Amino acid sequence: MLPVLFRIPLSWTPWGDESSYFPIRMFGVMVILGFLAGTWLVGRRLERQRILDRQQTFDFCFYLLASGIAGSRLLYVLQEFDQFRGKALRVFAIWEGGLVWYGGFAAAALFAFWWLAKRKLPVLQVTDAAALGLALALAIGRWGCFFAGDDYGAKILGADGTPITSADAAPWYDVQFPHATEGSPWPHYEYGETPASLRAPYWLHPAQIYMSLANFGLLALLFVAGRLRAAAGRPGFITATYLLLYPMVRFASELWRGDVDRGVDVMGSGLSFSQAFGIPVFLCGVMLMRSVLGKPARKA
Repeated sequence: MLPVLFRIPLSWTPWGDESSYFPIRMFGVMVILGFLAGTWLVGRRLERQRILDRQQTFDFCFYLLASGIAGSRLLYVLQEFDQFRGKALRVFAIWEGGLVWYGGFAAAALFAFWWLAKRKLPVLQVTDAAALGLALALAIGRWGCFFAGDDYGAKILGADGTPITSADAAPWYDVQFPHATEGSPWPHYEYGETPASLRAPYWLHPAQIYMSLANFGLLALLFVAGRLRAAAGRPGFITATYLLLYPMVRFASELWRGDVDRGVDVMGSGLSFSQAFGIPVFLCGVMLMRSVLGKPARKA
């Protein structure tokens, strides 16, 4: 685990001193790698279908990323509004953490439909490709959350129901986010996104890795879905499959997230925000799948 890959000294700049540096964070690196991999997959499919060329696809995906970051940040700010009261500029400090994935998903989806409709492009064929790219991008990007200590998992409990604090008693899949040691020359390597109450000596579920593996599995299922007989000549089948499966995958992974330790409970339902928001997304998938299967398949 490495929150900061390396740092660039700023002592040579007019505003810097010997202690100034610009950190290259692993979260940003993994997000960029995920974006590039997902864009490559989307571009490959759309170019083969002669809908968009590689440059157009990159532009489209870049706009989706930008709108997604804006939407995910906006939803976080709305959820944690008290943190930003009287501190308007902190809204833009995304490097401090605070992005809600479903907010980004909603914003990116709205932008995609507007952008594609404006250019009179086949919306569902493009979203089928985008669903594949999104699954791949998330599978890679979630490792950025792991390196940063964000989206941390819940405490691993022993047989007596108490949190495990001993390495000997912890299971093989455990993970621990340490505190910065007193007087450490590398304080910037501390896991700032993980609350002190969940750092060492507690052992946590690696929820970020769970979600990464789940998205790789989802990507494989989407490829299989695209080859089913029911999908042949039916644009939107992969999109609908994604809308059905992702909320289920996310709902399950949330069981090992640390949201209980955050005190997250939507309207006393016992559900985290992502679990609750996944319900209408799933219902959208049901309606889209019914619509897709209710239309005759197009001839190739």
